[in-house]
Amino acid sequence: MRRATVAHKPIGSAGRAHVYEGMIRAARLAIVLVVALASACGGGGAANPDAAGASDGAADGAFDAAIDASPGAADARPDAGDCGTPTACAALWEQQASDRYDSLQGDPLALADFLRAVPKGGDLHNHLNGAVYAETYLEWARADGDCINSTTYAAVGASGCSTSTMPAPSSGAFFDAIVRAWSMQDFVAGTQSGHDHFFATFGKYGTIAGLHRDESLADIVTRAYGENQLYIETMFNLGKNTGTLAASLWSGTLTQADLPTLYASLTTNAGFTTAVTSDVNVVNSATTGLATALDCNGLSPPDACGVTVRFIAQVSRTGANDQIFGQLVGAFEMASRTSGIVGVNLSSPEDDTASINNYKLHMAMLDFLYAKYTATGASPLHITLHAGELTAAYLPTGSTANTFHIRDAVEVAHAERIGHGLDVMSETDPTGLLDEMAQKNVLVEVCLSSNDQILEVKGADHPLAQYLAHGVPVALATDDQGVSRSSLAGEYLKAALDQHLDYRQLKTVARQSLEHAFLPGASLWTAVGTAPVAACAPTDTMGVGDPANTACADFLAQSERARMQWELEHRFRVFEQQQ
Repeated sequence: MRRATVAHKPIGSAGRAHVYEGMIRAARLAIVLVVALASACGGGGAANPDAAGASDGAADGAFDAAIDASPGAADARPDAGDCGTPTACAALWEQQASDRYDSLQGDPLALADFLRAVPKGGDLHNHLNGAVYAETYLEWARADGDCINSTTYAAVGASGCSTSTMPAPSSGAFFDAIVRAWSMQDFVAGTQSGHDHFFATFGKYGTIAGLHRDESLADIVTRAYGENQLYIETMFNLGKNTGTLAASLWSGTLTQADLPTLYASLTTNAGFTTAVTSDVNVVNSATTGLATALDCNGLSPPDACGVTVRFIAQVSRTGANDQIFGQLVGAFEMASRTSGIVGVNLSSPEDDTASINNYKLHMAMLDFLYAKYTATGASPLHITLHAGELTAAYLPTGSTANTFHIRDAVEVAHAERIGHGLDVMSETDPTGLLDEMAQKNVLVEVCLSSNDQILEVKGADHPLAQYLAHGVPVALATDDQGVSRSSLAGEYLKAALDQHLDYRQLKTVARQSLEHAFLPGASLWTAVGTAPVAACAPTDTMGVGDPANTACADFLAQSERARMQWELEHRFRVFEQQQ
């Protein structure tokens, strides 16, 4: 695979201007800002969003202090006499951070810097090929000698350059036009809707993305590190070899009644083990490729190597059903052989005709495989599903998909998490469904930027408040941050400005992201954020997130999840004390 340089540094002020530009523009409509804000946020698409600025200032200093701290570092807590017990001190510092957050509500730029430094847990809904910014793809395209079609803005490899293409530019009007075509930069709906423009971006830069998987992984990890994020579950196309084998074994229409037959034919086929092994090798190569791209095994690995990454098999729901079933089988099989893959998800537009027509079959596939693998303990694979990324405006005439997709994902397909869940209030008996999701502890991956850009759902029309009111756990997520021109910090900013979440709600969101991450091990919490397990209960000398005492250290040693949750609490303590 061709390599390209990946910047191992947090995003500086120029990068933040790109990440937050759309949200700041929206905020200007409601808030009268000084001229300095307009000049800071009005930059064109030619700037590199990964470039570090020279004037990041005090916010970056506070951020660096937060991310450099570790559970074993010297405790930054003042003497007990200053504020009482470690728990009392933590409560005081949390209030300080909450007060600081409230004071910044009228200053979106300062709020953006504050939220960039806030510890964030994990991004649980991240599409790898949509996570890289257009400017970065263009940098790789120039290094590879790729060209861009001068009218469609689709990238082609060097061998495809022709009179209808131009070399990938580094600046100028053509550069800016490409960035707009490959993202939601400056998009205004007209002859093309936001929905159609968003989904059209992926095919334009797909040639580049396909050749730079490892660099893409390094890019999103570096960006995550720059925003005080601990964990990412990223989706990309996995299980293709097993899917191809399944497709070769079936002809004609596949129905729910046929699933046992196809499963038996696939798993007993002489080529099955080889196909699964090839798919496992892809997962493992992505893990090692990320480490190589970041130089994590070198003498001086970058701090971004501390961000934990796991993979989710992304299976396109618009493909052939036999291929889809094979890829789903492959996902369960892979997870039994490598810890790199932790989940499976069906992707592609949910309102596509093929997606709608085959939705119940796809849910039946997952129900069948849940019985085969999950219920029997044969595979640790988890299920998270795009469901309810629908509005009536984009559904085919007469479709009732927005009345049952989320419920079927939860009740039939055994989804532990729901991606988007936008149309929950149009489901049959929405109150009952919300209560059921709360009872089953099904988390919703909320992607505010893409919900607004694709389906024009924002503000009071967004169901986030309904989920919170019913006690359904939620986590903010990026979806396709490169296309959206956002990031996880950008989603926190949108949650603050558009959804009016307070500081403690954002803190709970971060905690829930790790509570519902597909990580192994017991949770730190018996009640998230309020009651840790007995072994790690606060004492007169140890607060949650402080250097652990012997009993707590023994517990943490047995659970990757709990260790990450403890680290998140430590980062909160450091961050909040500095406010």
